[in-house]
Amino acid sequence: METWILKKIRAVSFRRVLAWGVALVGGLLLITSNQRYLDNFVNGPFTLSPVELDAIDDVETTPRYFARITGSRVIDTGLREYSVSSNAGVETSRKVSGEYYALAVGDRFLVFKTGSDANPSNTVQGRLVPWPSELAGELFDSKEMKDLQPRFYTFYVQNGSFRIGGYWLIVGAIVFVALLVWKGLPAWRHWRDPSTHPLVARMTCWGDPLSVAVLAEREFETPRFKAGGWRLGDTYLVQSSTFAFDVLRVRDLLWAYKKITKHSVNFIPTGKSYEAILTCYGGSAVVKTKEKVVDAILTFAHQRAPWAVIGYSDELAGLFNKQQAEFVAAVEQRRRESGEK
Repeated sequence: METWILKKIRAVSFRRVLAWGVALVGGLLLITSNQRYLDNFVNGPFTLSPVELDAIDDVETTPRYFARITGSRVIDTGLREYSVSSNAGVETSRKVSGEYYALAVGDRFLVFKTGSDANPSNTVQGRLVPWPSELAGELFDSKEMKDLQPRFYTFYVQNGSFRIGGYWLIVGAIVFVALLVWKGLPAWRHWRDPSTHPLVARMTCWGDPLSVAVLAEREFETPRFKAGGWRLGDTYLVQSSTFAFDVLRVRDLLWAYKKITKHSVNFIPTGKSYEAILTCYGGSAVVKTKEKVVDAILTFAHQRAPWAVIGYSDELAGLFNKQQAEFVAAVEQRRRESGEK
């Protein structure tokens, strides 16, 4: 018989599997929708001849746009791109961030952009992109240049690393696969067999699984406190949301305290938020709610588990984080002294 807890584990695990499946399909669609870029990333840069450049009708759809072009000479257009720094609307400095040159390719000209410190050569490499309107306005601002405009290609070579986007895509794919293995595969296993979930192993010392599930469900339906995704009863703390499910025992409480976070915008205080942190064997319940509810939860926790440490200090945090065994031993000693088994 599948208990309420096993059913909740299966349901949450299924939703996780579904979410990971949607993310995987979305990632594959993203990759396949950028097939043109991937082909250029893997096989480019392509060496393009004047004939191949002349054959380009639309640079935004041409298959080969990560190109390497060699011309006969380089002409300085005199156009510069500046990076301007300002303070309170007043310009404080400016420096050249880009330079534009024209490469003679056959009887036509191909404009290319370089960095401020680049030394232009007869061979350029980069992404072929359409002319920005402001660039055309600056370059063809005289009658002589307007007469020459038909000899200029309607696209130019943009500087910068073409492959940087692909490298980030590869890094993202590696991170995604790692997360899929770390989170997705366990969700699949827990959906297929909820008994493999770590919660089930933790519950083995709690008593009869059916009795535990019945009581946990009862306290979930009629909790003493309901806040921050958690429901607190006399015996169990139950978390149940779209992608999370957990059960902790109140008697396993080790440390409980109130966390206050101050919020501000542009150094102007905008308020505070409050959380009750309930740390037990097997995990922690972080209950974010109103301050008076947080105080009530901590009072309740102290009543139900008087052996637990209540309150926060840097000394306690250091002891718990660096000497957790000693912290737990002290709590267990207090439990024994209270007569709790």
